[in-house]
Amino acid sequence: MRRFFIHPNTEIRSEILLSEQETYHICKVLRLQPGTLLQLLDGIGNIHDAEIISLGSLARLRILSSIHIEQDVTPLRVCQSMLKAQKMELLIQKCTELGVTEFTPFYSERCQLKKSGLTKISQKYPRWQRIIEESCKQCNNPVMMHLTPLHSFEEMLEQQDTTVQKILFWEEELENSLHSTILQKGDPGLQLVFGPEGGFPAAEAARARERHFLPLSLGPRVLRAETANIAAVSIIQHLLGNM
Repeated sequence: MRRFFIHPNTEIRSEILLSEQETYHICKVLRLQPGTLLQLLDGIGNIHDAEIISLGSLARLRILSSIHIEQDVTPLRVCQSMLKAQKMELLIQKCTELGVTEFTPFYSERCQLKKSGLTKISQKYPRWQRIIEESCKQCNNPVMMHLTPLHSFEEMLEQQDTTVQKILFWEEELENSLHSTILQKGDPGLQLVFGPEGGFPAAEAARARERHFLPLSLGPRVLRAETANIAAVSIIQHLLGNM
C-alpha cells in the first residue's frame, strides 16, 4: 500500500486534504485514481488508512481507520562524524530503517570534509530529510527520525543530558567491547557516537571519556566507518528487543 506524510498537527476528521507536494506525487508521479486505498503517516507514530475521494489542486481523502504505534522504549540517538556525501546519505537511510530516534552529524579532527565544505552542509538537509521520509514510507516506520543541525565535536559531546548512556565507538579501545557491555531495555536512552573514515585520535577519545562517554570496540575486525555504524546500531536494536 502506498504511504504519504501529513503534518503531525493535522486535525484528523472524516475527510482531509493532502499537501500540494503529496498531491503532486499522487497525481503526476504515481497517477493514482479516486477509490485508491493508501496510508498516511504523521511521523509521531500515527497511521491512518484512507481512500482517495477526489483529485484536484489538493487531494481529498476519506479517513477509514487510525492506529497509534508507540516509540521504542529506549530511544537511540546516533551521532556521526561527517563522511563523504553518499556515505552520509546511506547512513541516514539505514538509521531511519533501523528505528533510530535522532541523527546528529558533527565534524571532528579527522573528518575529510574541508572547512569550506562545512558551510554548505545546510544545503544538504532538504535532501537528507527527503531520504528520511522516503525510508519511513518504504519501511512503514510511523516515527520519523529527527535530524539535528551540524555540530562541532565539542557541541556533540555536550548535547545530551546525563541520564542517557553515552557510548563512543573507537577502534583503538582494548578493554571494553560492545559484546561485554550490558544494555537494558527501559534505559532512558543511548547516545552512540561514530567517527569518520580516519577514526578518532586519542585526544578526542580522552575528551569523550571526560564527558562520561564509554569507549567501546566492535571487536577485532577493521570496519569501514559506515559499516561500523550500521553493524553497531543493528546489534544494539537486537539486544534491546527491537529487532
